[in-house]
Amino acid sequence: MRETIEFYFDPLCPWAWQGGVWIRQVEQVRDIRVEWRLFSLFLINEHRELGPEVRDQMLSPLRVLALVRREGGNQAVGRAYRAIGERLHERKPKPEMTPALLRETLRAADLVPALLDRALADPSTEGEVIAEHEAIVERVGAFGVPTIVLPNGRGIFGPVKALAPLGEAAGELWDHVRWIADQEDFFELKRIRNRKPGQAA
Repeated sequence: MRETIEFYFDPLCPWAWQGGVWIRQVEQVRDIRVEWRLFSLFLINEHRELGPEVRDQMLSPLRVLALVRREGGNQAVGRAYRAIGERLHERKPKPEMTPALLRETLRAADLVPALLDRALADPSTEGEVIAEHEAIVERVGAFGVPTIVLPNGRGIFGPVKALAPLGEAAGELWDHVRWIADQEDFFELKRIRNRKPGQAA
């Protein structure tokens, strides 16, 4: 039986993008269905006193995705997120997230570019983003992306991969992640990042 998992992402995050590439592969080789959900790295970092320009730049893609989901559903969000990620995280040099880039991604996802202007003119799209973000923070204590919520309601952060595994390798990673997440007494596993010889901790 196909299980539904919730995948929370911020389209600006390269780590979430690799997680998204991975979970799409998992969807092809394991019996899962992905619901694409919104999480704001700006909102989780507001204590850093980021300015209004940063707020607009970071929330705009999420507001567009909120309207995309309202009008086109989960599959449309998945298409739009893929189009954003391929342009923002796969191009070299890495481009800036601009209105022009957002319109390009909407066209690539078979959506109307005018969704951008409508989303930013509609205050309720920001309200949807904030509500969804706050709900997952309250629900599972989410603090970053990617965050995955399993069918049993348990939320996990990660896995964080620099390069997403593909095909059956993606399925095998899912099997291990799922197994460890299902352990009632498991709390945390984190590897220390590699440092250059002689570099201070």
